[in-house]
Amino acid sequence: MDKSKALSFILPSLFLGYADGASAHEKDKRPNIVIILADDLGWGDVGFHGSNIKTPNLDKLAEEGIRMNRFYTAPVSSPTRAGLLTGRYPNRYGLRETVIPPWRDFGLDTEEELLPEMLGKAGYTERAIIGKWHLGHSRKEYYPLSRGFTYFYGHLNGAIDYFDHKREGELDWHRNWDSSYDEGYSTDLITQEAINYIDNHSQDENPFFLYVAYNAPHTPLQAKPEDIALYTDNIEALSPRERKKATYAAMVTCLDRGIGKIREALKAKGMDENTLFIFFSDNGAEPNGGGNNKPLRGTKFEEWDGGVRTPAIISYPAKYKGGREISQVTGFVDIMPTIKSILSIKGKPHRPFDGIDISPVLSGKENIIKRDLYLGCGAVVNNDYKLIVRGKNDRIKTDEDFLIYYPEDSYEKMNVSDKYPAELQRLKKIAEKYDAIEPPFKVLPYGHGREDFVVPSEWKVAK
Repeated sequence: MDKSKALSFILPSLFLGYADGASAHEKDKRPNIVIILADDLGWGDVGFHGSNIKTPNLDKLAEEGIRMNRFYTAPVSSPTRAGLLTGRYPNRYGLRETVIPPWRDFGLDTEEELLPEMLGKAGYTERAIIGKWHLGHSRKEYYPLSRGFTYFYGHLNGAIDYFDHKREGELDWHRNWDSSYDEGYSTDLITQEAINYIDNHSQDENPFFLYVAYNAPHTPLQAKPEDIALYTDNIEALSPRERKKATYAAMVTCLDRGIGKIREALKAKGMDENTLFIFFSDNGAEPNGGGNNKPLRGTKFEEWDGGVRTPAIISYPAKYKGGREISQVTGFVDIMPTIKSILSIKGKPHRPFDGIDISPVLSGKENIIKRDLYLGCGAVVNNDYKLIVRGKNDRIKTDEDFLIYYPEDSYEKMNVSDKYPAELQRLKKIAEKYDAIEPPFKVLPYGHGREDFVVPSEWKVAK
């Protein structure tokens, strides 16, 4: 990594409300920011939610950090990644229902300001994405290095092969603008690159932003033999369904091991106390994979909690007391405004945020911030209620608008529209407001253009 760009000064922070025991040095420094995103990890796929899958490192993080019990995402990948990096609902720029497929000449609206761009203006000179991008690959203007990141290692598309790193038969593995021919299992390569990035920094330098976007445990279901051996002695003897489950479990354990190594790298450099560390999944587990969203209802692609409520943890020992759980309704669009507040970045955002600043809840100054969070496709959730409007998502089969009252129905089994008609109408107006947003361009169906698509060599484009 080019260290010549690192600044020799450290701007004073304006932080208040640090956790007891934080040193004066820690209080005077802005934090490193590490965001780790899993891919299609289900609510029930982590030990701290009762899973049999081995996730000791995430379990420890959950024990030491702040567990966000009501953290919501979009029901599919690209929209969540876009909302995370913009603080805005993804239907504002044409990513409401679909990911960006390999054959699509499309990317995240270049007029949007992304989180790394905001951090760059705030003095974070080192801003890396390691792993899966999935927000545009057909033009260089969509690439991570054109969107505020100063370093990129990983893949542009989703659903690459874990071992040969190909999508549609072409290598999709890159270091900055160039192809990378690194060999190995993608989860391990992503982990090691993140560790290398941390190791190339010291406590005394300007803080960095590190976005680690694993492709695990998304399909294709591929795991290393030594990880599969943790779950079965003979995978060939299992039924197809049990093979999926064992392979998926192995992939999650490898992911968990990588997260543990990244945390250990931070500790070895003395950075863990003053690092804002955020973990969540981009959506729930898919319906036909090996994952598990239970006891939540629904799967990836749906606005039931199983599709959009994911395991999520925040840790920031220098400022926030850990070892607790919060029930604040929060989610992917809140990450950018919350970071803006934590860093005391002044001024209005480039475009208005849809997310909110939840730092008062993280600090303990407030218990709950009342808000309504739009989930897309006629779905809105708040602390007590969720509304799913009939017919807005073809995958959700309901004969009428479905209203959930969480205090009496944690798992979304009962429709209480008749019991709470005023709340039904209030939430429906909110859903209609956001559903009516139209991006300034035509949104094409997922498969449009696939038949005549020619894969660029090693997923590199000239324009």
